[in-house]
Amino acid sequence: MTEKPLHRRITLQVVILTLGVLVAVALIISRPAPERISAPRLAPLVTTATITPRTTPLSVEGTGTVRPTAEITLSSEVGGRVVMVSSELVRGGVFAAGDTLFKLDDRSYRNSVFIARAEVEQRRVEVALAAQNQAIAQKEYELLRQRLGSDAPADTSLAAQLARQQPQYEAAEASLRRAEAQLADAQLSLARTAVTAPFSGRVRSESVDIGQFISPGQTVAEIYGTDAVEVDISLSTRQAALIDNLWADNGAKRTLAVVRAEFGGVWHKWDGFVEHASGALDETTRTVQVVIRVPDPFDTSDTRPPLLVGSYARASIAGRDTQTHYAVPRGALRDGPSVWTVTTDGTLMSQTVVVIQEIQDTVFVGGSIGPAPRVVLSDLAVMTEGMRVRVSDSGTLEAQDRRSADQAVKNSENLDPPSATGDTTVMTPSGGSL
Repeated sequence: MTEKPLHRRITLQVVILTLGVLVAVALIISRPAPERISAPRLAPLVTTATITPRTTPLSVEGTGTVRPTAEITLSSEVGGRVVMVSSELVRGGVFAAGDTLFKLDDRSYRNSVFIARAEVEQRRVEVALAAQNQAIAQKEYELLRQRLGSDAPADTSLAAQLARQQPQYEAAEASLRRAEAQLADAQLSLARTAVTAPFSGRVRSESVDIGQFISPGQTVAEIYGTDAVEVDISLSTRQAALIDNLWADNGAKRTLAVVRAEFGGVWHKWDGFVEHASGALDETTRTVQVVIRVPDPFDTSDTRPPLLVGSYARASIAGRDTQTHYAVPRGALRDGPSVWTVTTDGTLMSQTVVVIQEIQDTVFVGGSIGPAPRVVLSDLAVMTEGMRVRVSDSGTLEAQDRRSADQAVKNSENLDPPSATGDTTVMTPSGGSL
C-alpha cells in the first residue's frame, strides 16, 4: 500500500519537470530576435586655435651679454717705482680720458733727458766746426783748380771729397741727428712715467700701490670704456634677413634696436642701433653674429640704473616690412613646414607655410592660409586631407594660445611693450617674451 503513493509521487514529479522543460524550450524558440542597432562612427576630436592675418612689421629678437666697446689691460711702457696712484684707480673707479692714473719715480729719466740735451748741444758745436772747416777746404780746393786751369774737370773721387771736408761735415750732421733722436727717446720715456687714461671709463680690476716696483709691460689694471657698450646676439639667417641695411658699410641708415636688462627684478630698456654683423656664419651654430651698440649706457635716472657690463640682455631689432603673416602656436606647425586647418564643413586641409621667425612658443609664418583659419593643435595618429573631425569646446585653451600669440606679436611688432612706462618695465625674468 505504501509503494503505490510513492510511485505516483515520483511519476508526478517527472511529468511536471518534463512539462517545465518543454515550456522553457518553447519560450526560447518562440522569442523574437533582438534588433541590431549599429553605433555611429564618431569623427576624431581636435583642439583648434583661430589665427588672423597681420601686416605690421616684425622685430627680430635675440639675447646676449653686455660687453664694453673698449677694454684694455693697463701697463707702463717703462719700469720704476710707483710714487703716485690716483684715488680713482680702484675697482669700480670712474675716470675721464687724460686723467693720470699712476706715476713712477722719474728722477733717473729726467737725468737721461739732461744728458741727451747736453749731447745734442755738443753735436751742434761739432757740426758748426765741420761746416767752417768745409768752407775753408772748399776755398783751398777752388784755388788749386785755378792753378791747374779752369778747363780741368772736377775731381769727384773720395780723396777729393775728403780734401773738401765733405764726408767730415756729413758725419757731424749724422751725429747731431742721432743725439736729437736720443733726446726725443729720453723725453718720451720721461713722459711715460705718468700713465694716463686713453678714454673715459671704469676700472674692472687693479693690482698696484705706492712703493711697488713695476717692470715695463707689467699689467697693473684692467679698464673699460663707458661711452658705449655692445650686445652680441646670434641670429639665424632667416632672422637676419628681416633686418634692413645689415651689411651696409656706412652708418647713414642705422637700424634701431632696444636692449632690455633686468636689475633687482625690474626690466629696464635702453635705445641702441645695429653696429655691424659678422661676415661669416658660426661653424657650430650656423648663426650670424649681430652687434648692437648702446650709447651712454651709464646715464642713470631715479628709476633706471646703468646698463652694467656682463648683464644678460634681450634685444629687439626693428625689422623690415613683411607681407601678410600669421602668429601660429608652435604646436600647430607640422613638417613641411605646414599647418592643418579645419574647413567650414569640418574637414581637414593641409596648408603649406613659410617660417619667418620663431619666438618661444609662437611661430610667425607666411602663406595663403585664409582670412581667419582654425589651425589644429592636436596630434592625431593619422591626419589626411579631407578627413572629417570634430572641434572640441576648448575656449579656455584657445584663449590661452591666443593670448600667448598676441603677447609674442606685441613684442615682435613693437620695440616698446605696452606695459612699459618711460624706461622701466616691471616683470619677472621668466615672464613674458621679448
